[in-house]
Amino acid sequence: MVNKMESFSNEAYYLFFSALASRTRLAIIDSLIDGPKSVSEISTTLEQDQSVTSEHLKRLEKSYLVLSEAAGKERRYSLNREVIEPLSEILDFHTNKYCPRLKECIPTKKLREYMKKEASKETYIKRV
Repeated sequence: MVNKMESFSNEAYYLFFSALASRTRLAIIDSLIDGPKSVSEISTTLEQDQSVTSEHLKRLEKSYLVLSEAAGKERRYSLNREVIEPLSEILDFHTNKYCPRLKECIPTKKLREYMKKEASKETYIKRV
């Protein structure tokens, strides 16, 4: 029997989880739940500069969490549901089992408003 945890900390896992470690990228994923959107539509939803949104979309595409397709002169971005749906099920399981009160504390509408607000903040990382 193969131990599935053997390669848990490899580079692919790091890239995947680090792509999710951003409130802006999570807000982008949330904005795409209803279907494909252009970068300008996503930027408008998040009330964020289009160049910032584009950078975050590149990171999500690199991890195959988001897919893009040419549509005339623009690109349409959509969720890679083959990845997002099972991930959502795992997170629901985790939340229900280990953090059941979290859903009571932060209703979906309030969480979306909070994520939108957080996504619009600029983050500065001081490099040493």
